[in-house]
Amino acid sequence: MVTLLGTVVRAWGSQVLVTDNSNGQEVLVNTNNSTGNLMAGEQVRIVFNGVMTASLPPQISAQSICVLRVY
Repeated sequence: MVTLLGTVVRAWGSQVLVTDNSNGQEVLVNTNNSTGNLMAGEQVRIVFNGVMTASLPPQISAQSICVLRVY
């Protein structure tokens, strides 16, 4: 499994567009769950199988998406 740390740009349905914090690239994340609880600007940790499409933007399928909270 691979971990991506990113910033939510937009979330809808079962997809979320994030900016990869390591390189600034936008990535479209597909998941089997609703992403309605994610808000633009939130920091997230996404675990996926390492496969990323060569499309623009690249796409991945998330195993999990966790919001990183600062307390």
